[in-house]
Amino acid sequence: MTQGVKWLYLVTLAVWIGSIVFFSFAVAPTVFKTLKPEDAAALIRRIFSKYYLIGIICAAVSIVCLGLLLADRAYSRWPAILSLLLVAGMGGTDLWLRQGVMPHMNDLRDRRAMFESSGKPPDEALDREWKALHRLSVQLNGVVLLCGLVLVFLVVYARVV
Repeated sequence: MTQGVKWLYLVTLAVWIGSIVFFSFAVAPTVFKTLKPEDAAALIRRIFSKYYLIGIICAAVSIVCLGLLLADRAYSRWPAILSLLLVAGMGGTDLWLRQGVMPHMNDLRDRRAMFESSGKPPDEALDREWKALHRLSVQLNGVVLLCGLVLVFLVVYARVV
C-alpha cells in the first residue's frame, strides 16, 4: 500500500504544479493575446473556479497521502510535518482565492462594466482595488508554486520515492 500512496502523492504534486505552470505561462498569456480583452477576461473568469478547485482537491489528497506515509513511517517525521504544513497552507490559499478573492474581483469587474455601460467614466477606486487584488492573487499563485517545488525537494530529500 505504501508504494501506491507514494505514487499518488507524487502524481498529485505533479498535477498541482503542472496546472499552475500551464495556466500561468501558457493558457493565460495565450488567451489574452488571442481574444479581445473583455472576451479574454470572461473566459479566464470561467476557468479560475476550476483552476483553484484542482488545487483544493490536490491539497486534500496530499494531506491524506502524507498522513498515511507518516503513519507507516515511510516519510521522516520533520519532512512529513513540514510537508503537511505547506500543503495545508497551499490548499488554504487556493480555497481563499477561489471563495474570497476571485468573487470580489468579479464583483469589481461587474461594477466597472455597469459604469461603462451607463456612459459614466470608470471609477478609479474600483480599478485600483481590482489591480491590487490581481497583484495579490498573482503573488499568492507564485508562492503556491514555490511551495509545491519545495514539496518535491522534500520528497527527494527524505528519500520517499
